[in-house]
Amino acid sequence: MPFQCQRCKRIQPNFTTRCLFCAGFLTLEKVKDPILILSLDEIETPELKFFKTPIDENLSSGLPERTITVIAGLPGAGKSTLALQIANEILKREEIKILYISSEEPPELIKQRAQRVTPELIYNDDFKILCETLTEKIKDGITTFLETNPESLIILDSINAVRSGSSLSPPGSPSNITKTLNMLHHLRLKNEFTITQIIIAHANKQRTVAGPLTLQHMVDIVLFFNIEKDGKRTITTLKNRFGPAGIKTSLQIF
Repeated sequence: MPFQCQRCKRIQPNFTTRCLFCAGFLTLEKVKDPILILSLDEIETPELKFFKTPIDENLSSGLPERTITVIAGLPGAGKSTLALQIANEILKREEIKILYISSEEPPELIKQRAQRVTPELIYNDDFKILCETLTEKIKDGITTFLETNPESLIILDSINAVRSGSSLSPPGSPSNITKTLNMLHHLRLKNEFTITQIIIAHANKQRTVAGPLTLQHMVDIVLFFNIEKDGKRTITTLKNRFGPAGIKTSLQIF
């Protein structure tokens, strides 16, 4: 935090009792960040890029770049399979790198699923995986990945199986989910990176998104993956900052 002398108006990086330039006594005050009050026509709105996915009907125009999307659903609905299908569809059309972070399954199981539903990913060098459960190590892994791949899609499967190394609470607790979500949110605010993120989440017995409401408030899109009584898979848009909510579609999962 820089300080400015109220007598000579010079700025110095640290506080001292006397100004380093004019020796004024107790004349330093913190330099405050300006408060910007803008009219709407002063705000620049860059053109938003959308990625084509298998669930574009729910997303309206596709997966928006630089956003965070939550896909929640019941066990066995096919959330991990859908995540691979989304990654595969995007890589067919875009020059982008994808980091798939699994906190629930070993690399061998991920490869077996990919061989079954998206065999193209096996030989695609733009698709990488990381198997980790600690928030801090996941952050380090993402940061390392972004250093060489500043334009990336990050998929976390799932946030309910991640915990902080400093937490005594189990994975999936409100505190651990919030810590992980804050970490992902801070990463996307870094201007040197262009990050799009997908978070896989569990569902509770009431068939709603498991976890604190923060998980839905802090993201841009929330989709719920359900198994109907007849066994069909449906996906419902619960929240979409870039399109309509309430859209319910049927989905084919292999």
